[in-house]
Amino acid sequence: MPLAFNAVRLILACLSVVAVFVQANYLISKADFQIGPFLSFFTIQANLIAVGVLVIEALGGLGISQGKRAAFRGAIVLYMGITGLVYAVLLSQLPIVKEIVHPFADGMHHLIMPLWILFEWVAFPPAARPSYRRSLWWLAYPLTFLFFSLGRGAITGWYPYPFLDPNQPGGWLAVGIVSGAILLLGCGMIWAILMLVPKFSDADHLRMPPRS
Repeated sequence: MPLAFNAVRLILACLSVVAVFVQANYLISKADFQIGPFLSFFTIQANLIAVGVLVIEALGGLGISQGKRAAFRGAIVLYMGITGLVYAVLLSQLPIVKEIVHPFADGMHHLIMPLWILFEWVAFPPAARPSYRRSLWWLAYPLTFLFFSLGRGAITGWYPYPFLDPNQPGGWLAVGIVSGAILLLGCGMIWAILMLVPKFSDADHLRMPPRS
């Protein structure tokens, strides 16, 4: 991997972390910051996971196997894709969101990072395509986030996003429909992400036995 490319990875990782602090400080200035809820947003969590993946790749993998690194990279393409799409479709135009999201953090976390992670996957795909069946495990984190958020919200009354709040118009039916739609979107995105990767690398073809 070119040194300049790894430098860009590290720069973007640093900018994403800076954006987290910028967003936190922005909420503090509005007297609307609590560490627990702040760290409970999917956007913040997904971007911090993306930072970890970028750093691992920039430092040569840190001894992690190619297969695991491919799984990590594919998973973060999914998480950042969900972050960008859900924000654009369901959240970006809400007045309350516009009031509490800092423009720099908005751009970094909802646009630049998702696009860069996708670009990396397309420009430098893993050596071989992970299987779809195994890749469905990428949904474990979003599903855990969903059920944890709903369970905690039932106890505390606080939900990280309006579409997860059963007290909003539509109640639990609306929550179920939106959550189900996002789950189906995730399944479709996994398939699309995998289709961007050749099934076999050139090296894999060379290792394949010749046909009789």
